[in-house]
Amino acid sequence: MPDPRVREEHTAHDLGTYGRLTIAARADVHSGNVLYRLHAPHVRGCVMLSPAAAADDPTMPDPGAGELIINPDKFAPAFALHESRPLSVNNIVLTGPVRIAESDSDYRPVRRGKTGRPEWLPPRTHRHARAVLDAVLKTWREREDLDELTSAARRQAAQLFLKTYSAQLSARRETALRAVTAVADAERRVTELHALLAA
Repeated sequence: MPDPRVREEHTAHDLGTYGRLTIAARADVHSGNVLYRLHAPHVRGCVMLSPAAAADDPTMPDPGAGELIINPDKFAPAFALHESRPLSVNNIVLTGPVRIAESDSDYRPVRRGKTGRPEWLPPRTHRHARAVLDAVLKTWREREDLDELTSAARRQAAQLFLKTYSAQLSARRETALRAVTAVADAERRVTELHALLAA
């Protein structure tokens, strides 16, 4: 039985000299993530797009600097059973995450370098990858459920940060309790010493 939280859509885009790109999109309305399975000449694999709110602390002022996050190599657990594999263009595996602002037309996809750190793609692959990702972004921006996905991403972020802050609060309460106990012990000793000197 299909999961009612997951919606699937299929589209295709002409990438000009790069051929025809077929896109199968699976949206998880619980997390706000959308997994795009991509296929074109020299292009294979998946990329996950998430509203930028998925990574933002809801208790902090809105950074306003992000529209979405592109993850070509890490996928949400909801998509684990769908044979997700990292996106490769010209046999180069892309990595992420890459955060994109709404007005950002100059983002740069990256790959994992020999040292394990992200590095720029070779120029030809960069242009090819941008053509592919721009088509995916166009598909993303035309979605009718963006508000719903963004709300879901905010709820997911709230759950994540709630766990983080709850753990911090527990640890800090414990530290504060030890400090109060230590202060009370020191006050008792000082009182005893004053009493001894006054006798």
